[in-house]
Amino acid sequence: MPARSILAPDQIQALHRDGFVVPSYRLPENVVAKLQALTSKLIQDNPTLADHHMVGPHVPGSGFEGLRSSPGWLDIATHPDIVDMVEQIVGPDIILWGTGIFHKRALAGPATPWHRDASHTPIKPLATTSVWIAVFDSMQDNGCLRFLPGTHAARQAGNHVWQDSDDLIFGVTVDKSEVDQSKAVDVELRAGEMVLFDIFTIHGARHNLGEKPRAGYTLRFMPSTSHYDHDAAVLRDKPGYGHDTRPLILVRGVDRCGKNDFQRGHPTAKPKVPA
Repeated sequence: MPARSILAPDQIQALHRDGFVVPSYRLPENVVAKLQALTSKLIQDNPTLADHHMVGPHVPGSGFEGLRSSPGWLDIATHPDIVDMVEQIVGPDIILWGTGIFHKRALAGPATPWHRDASHTPIKPLATTSVWIAVFDSMQDNGCLRFLPGTHAARQAGNHVWQDSDDLIFGVTVDKSEVDQSKAVDVELRAGEMVLFDIFTIHGARHNLGEKPRAGYTLRFMPSTSHYDHDAAVLRDKPGYGHDTRPLILVRGVDRCGKNDFQRGHPTAKPKVPA
């Protein structure tokens, strides 16, 4: 069955032009409530990781950070409407290669440095569409995502450096010469709304100095024509990364590449493969 056309043609054009787009879509209320409950429990159960990128809650027990998570995350990551939108962009054969929660506590939440997700990602050829879902309202005053339109066009990962700081949600940041903040676009989202963006698009977020927490559930999808090369991963033991331990899940279609490893990173359960 072909994907339902949730994204309008002009929205797909905007994604290709700008490197990001906000669909005219919001998750159903019951799904939003479930996502908020899961996120609140994840933060409560992982106090030492709560101000960082919490990797892979959709596969409990995966990764190297010892993240404690509950069942239910994968149901949201593979929601048919979300996968339909992704299929409109990457085609019918889709692999979910990562999820994460980006949480910023109220009043003193850490900043997200300007970066491209293409940095250090072991996918060949490098292709990914990310879906960032607002768990709670994500506004300017509590550190909503910001994008630099068109920075995906050259299809280059750019130069990134690592900086250790308790004031950042993670440490990889793009070289300052590639950032023109005068062109930044703030993307405000209500809970359950989302932004889709390209792996090469520069994005970041300010500190959360507002009175409400901000959190986003990020889903990372790649076409199965690409190879996720676990053995080529560079950032193996950095908080928020662990690319060599990412569990792959075929959410739609078949593995066109034929080399993707659907066992690595799955500690207890068999990977979910469509019938």
